Formats: sequence, structure tokens, C-alpha cells
Amino acid sequence: MADYQNPARVLVTGVAGNLGRKVVEALASTPWCTSIIGVDWVEQNVAFSPQATERFRWVVADLTQADGAWAELLNNVDAVIHLAAIHSTPDATWEQALASYGMTLNVLEAAATRGVRRFVFASSNHAMGAYKDQPLAGTIGPGQLTAELAPAPGTRWNNGIEDVYSLAYGTSKAMGEQLCKAVGAVSAAAGGKLSIVSLRIGWALPDENDPNDINHSGTADTPVPTELPDDASRIALRWFRNMWLSNDDLRRLFLCAITADPTDWPAPAIVVNGVSNNRGMDWGLESGRKLIGYDPQDDLYALIKGTR
Repeated sequence: MADYQNPARVLVTGVAGNLGRKVVEALASTPWCTSIIGVDWVEQNVAFSPQATERFRWVVADLTQADGAWAELLNNVDAVIHLAAIHSTPDATWEQALASYGMTLNVLEAAATRGVRRFVFASSNHAMGAYKDQPLAGTIGPGQLTAELAPAPGTRWNNGIEDVYSLAYGTSKAMGEQLCKAVGAVSAAAGGKLSIVSLRIGWALPDENDPNDINHSGTADTPVPTELPDDASRIALRWFRNMWLSNDDLRRLFLCAITADPTDWPAPAIVVNGVSNNRGMDWGLESGRKLIGYDPQDDLYALIKGTR
């Protein structure tokens, strides 16, 4: 695939969400992306920049319908960035997680059968959430939570009201990664040109994405207390902080994922950790640097106020 070219026409699903809006702006900042199709459940009043607006077209579609008219859009795009989910937060039910997996299957199948060259799947840190706690936490250390490790979905924490377990959400993302690997292999065996990047996206808050807003409770609604109540809270705060993904690094991540030449990849579908370069974190960045050229520049610990 040495002739891989930057995609001029990109379709983004889940475009109304936090990541969707930022991804559209990232694409619009490049000279090579001339057309962006944004797909979501309903059209919303999202204020894009003038440079994004002039390249952007909104399409309302139900991606749970495999035979929907939306699939014809993929006849005329070079790449797909799939962000959409039925319920895009970690407290998704099993029913919602299954429906989200079905959407991934539908969009990926449409891409593979219509000549799309690059598919970027928004996986999640929750596909590796069980590494937060023992016994798996004892098997890793700084830089050792690599993209090559076996998925272990589901993060456990307390949100200040109740215990939360993201097993359904994390499982749907881990299954999506496996689906991408299978479809990538089948496409390659049939002579197809589809290459796939699954991004295990970390913590990217809306708007300014201030790392000081990251809380041990898994929300950004209340400030982090000076003294955390227990070891579980301290472990949760470290876990959430260490997966912070800055807005600038988010832009770098998605642009690298969509433009990387797949010639030297070990397989047609790869997995990359999508976090910033946060000092001392367990998440490994070497695969991203090697395979797609993702070299994050920001460090949460250089930006947070004080230490806790």
C-alpha cells in the first residue's frame, strides 16, 4: 500500500458529540481534507468554524439499520471515522452496548464493501479498564500497558453516589476491536485496500478539556478535594488522570490515524493507545509512534495545579 494517499473525503459518525466536533475541526484544519460528511441521529445546532462549515455536510441517519440509505454515502468517501454509539458513556447497559456494536458492524461492513481505504474506530480505555485494579494492576507499570496486551474490559469506580462498572461499554469496544481485526484480515485476503486503526481513547473532556477538572469520581462536575477519602479514590484519580488526552494531542491522534501509511504495519488492522504523554503513566505510546507516527506532546502533570 505504498501508494496510500491522504483522504480528501471523510465521513465522521457521531459528529454531534464532544469528539465528533473536535475531529471535524481537526480535519478542516488540513489542506488535503476537502469534504467532510457528518452523520448523527438528528441534526443539531453545532457551531463549527468557517473553514469547517464550508467543507461540511450534515446527514441524519440511523446507523442501526444496516440497509439504510446512509450506506450509499460510503461510495464516495476515502475514509471513515466511526465515533457513534447508542450511549457513549461508560454506564451503558448491555442492550445499549449490543446496539452500539451492531452500528460498528454495519458501518464497517459498508466501508469494506464500498472501497473505503481507511477506517478509524473509536475504541476506549474501558476496553482495558480491568488493569486499573488488582490482580491485573500488578502485572503492569509505567509504559507497560501496551496496545498489544489482551483486552480486559470494564473499569470499576465510585462516582460519589454509587459504584460504577463499565463492563458492558468496555466489552462493546473490545469486541469492536476484534471485529476490525477480522474484517481487515478478510479484506486483505480478498485483495482489498481497507486498513483500520482502533484508537483506545483516553479522557478528553468537552470544550477546553482542562485537566484540573478530572475527578476521582469519574465526573468533571465537582473539584477534586484536597484530601481524598480512601485508597480506592486515590487509585481512581491516578487512573483517570493518566489517560488524559489533550485537545492538541486529540487532533494529532486522529490526523495520524487517518493519514498513516499502512505498508509496514504487522496486520491490516492495528490498535493504538490514544492518550497524551502523561508523566509516569502505565499506558504505552511506542506502538502509536511506530505505526502511525502519533507522538503526543502534552503532559497533564505539567498543567494540574498542585499535587494530590
